[in-house]
Amino acid sequence: MRKLPYLSQYLGRAILLILLPLSLSPLPLLAQSYFEVGLTANYRRSSIDTENWQETLSYTGSVSYYFWQMSALELSYTQGLSELSVKATDSLKMITTNFFSMTGLDLVISFADRRAPFQPYVKLGAAYMSKTIRRQTEGFNSTLIAETSGLVPSAGLGFRILITETLSLRVGLDSWTNPLNESPLIFDYAGRAGISWMF
Repeated sequence: MRKLPYLSQYLGRAILLILLPLSLSPLPLLAQSYFEVGLTANYRRSSIDTENWQETLSYTGSVSYYFWQMSALELSYTQGLSELSVKATDSLKMITTNFFSMTGLDLVISFADRRAPFQPYVKLGAAYMSKTIRRQTEGFNSTLIAETSGLVPSAGLGFRILITETLSLRVGLDSWTNPLNESPLIFDYAGRAGISWMF
């Protein structure tokens, strides 16, 4: 698996996009609200043998602003890479690489207070997705197969398990479609696990 481009620079910009406007909010409003910063990851590998396998790795950073006790706006950035290696008998190995990134904004509704030990939630929103697919045959340079980007609807559900008053284990399942200007409609999904801090 190749290294992903740096996530930190994009996550830093996302945090600023939320914190700067909110810093202008009235102090009484901010006193009743709180933030959540999260980092989750998804990894999967399946193999038939050493030459035929598929591997996927993605990271998601998020910042949520809870404007009510159990309602939040969540800004997230996901970056991922998927590789598929295929080699038939007496043929050259081909590796198909899919690099994707998503910047999303979701409304998150929790079904428990922030102090509850178990906190289920659902979310609904939209994201801007970009995807690049390249293919490389053994002994040759890689070639561009497809490149797409656009606005996609997204949704998800999951839960948090409280570890301390501010630290939680977070598990979720997110789903989205291909860009709305494309057809047919295709649904993608990803399971994620990570940690989050509330302050």
